[in-house]
Amino acid sequence: MPSVATGAEQRSPVTTADLEQARESLSEVYYPLRLQQLDRTKEFTFEMATVDLGPLTLGRLTYGSDISLDCGDLGTAYHVNLPLSGHVVSRCGVNEIVATPETAAVFGPVGHTVLDRWAAGSTQLCLKIDRGVLEAELVERLDVAAVDAVQFEFPMNMAGPAGQSWLSALQILANELSQPGGLAAHPILAAEVQRLIITGLLLCQQHNYSDALNTPGLTPRERAVRGVVDLIDERPDHPWTVPDLARAAGISVRSLEDGFRRYLDTSPRAYLRERRLCCAHEELVRSSPSGVSVTEVAYRWGFAHLGRFALAYRKRFGVTPSETLKATRLSV
Repeated sequence: MPSVATGAEQRSPVTTADLEQARESLSEVYYPLRLQQLDRTKEFTFEMATVDLGPLTLGRLTYGSDISLDCGDLGTAYHVNLPLSGHVVSRCGVNEIVATPETAAVFGPVGHTVLDRWAAGSTQLCLKIDRGVLEAELVERLDVAAVDAVQFEFPMNMAGPAGQSWLSALQILANELSQPGGLAAHPILAAEVQRLIITGLLLCQQHNYSDALNTPGLTPRERAVRGVVDLIDERPDHPWTVPDLARAAGISVRSLEDGFRRYLDTSPRAYLRERRLCCAHEELVRSSPSGVSVTEVAYRWGFAHLGRFALAYRKRFGVTPSETLKATRLSV
C-alpha cells in the first residue's frame, strides 16, 4: 500500500434541501446512485461533510426525512457505513441488516448495494476504500500474485474489542470533519492512520481470507531484514508503512514481520517507533525550550498520543520529555 504524500484534505461541505443536488453531490464523492425520498410529510434536507486521505474518503451524512439509496454494485470500492445515531436498513446482495451505532455494515465491490430505509435524522459515517489499494495490501500480506474480491461478513460488531479498536483509528480521520488540521493532516501520522484503517479492517473483520492471514509466512534471509533496518535508520522521518518496507525488501509483509521477530525479537513497527523515539530524544537534547515544545517534537516524529509518548520516553530514557528539554535550558 503506497504511503500518502500529504495528509487528510477536507472537501467543501454540502447542505441542501434539493434532492437532485444531494444526489449529484453523493455521486461525485461516492458512486452513481438513485436517491428517493420515502417520507414526504417531512422536509427533505441533506448535510454532508467529507475528508479524503489517499485511497480513503470519509463522510458524515444526515437526512431530514426517510430516504432510500440504490448504488448497484460498487465495483471499484469497499465501503463501511457506521451510524452515529438512528438506524439504517442496509442490504448487500441477499444479506440484510439494520445498521446501528452497535452494528456497522461492510459492503464489498460485488453485490447489489441498497439502503432501503435511512431513517430521518440518522447520521452515518460513510467510509469508501479504494478496491485496488485494499486488495494490494492483502496481496502483500499473503505473498500471492492476486486475490479475488474480499467477501467481508456484512455486519460488523462495533461493541466488541476489535470493533472498538478499529473505531479508534477511524475516529482520528473523523476528527478532521469538524477540526481540520489534526493528526491525520500530518504526513507521517497520515500514513499510519491510513494503514491502521485499511489493515485494521482486514484483520478485525472476518472475511474469506482471514484464515490465510493468520497463517505464518516464510522467514526471510537475515540480509533482507538488515536491509530494512538500514532503510529505517537512514530515513526515520519518512512516513513508512510496513508494506512499504516489505516492498523495498522484495518480500511479503508476513515474511518481514516473521524475520524481525526471528532476528531482532521485535516487529518492524516497534523498531521504527524506537528509532523515532531516539530521534525525538536527540532533538529535545539539542533544542531550546524557547524554540520548541514537547508537543511539536512528538508530532514531528509521528507520536499521535502525547501520554503514550511520555510513558515510552520515560521508560526508554529514565526521564520525561519535558525534563530533557528543561535540562537543556539549565545547561546553557
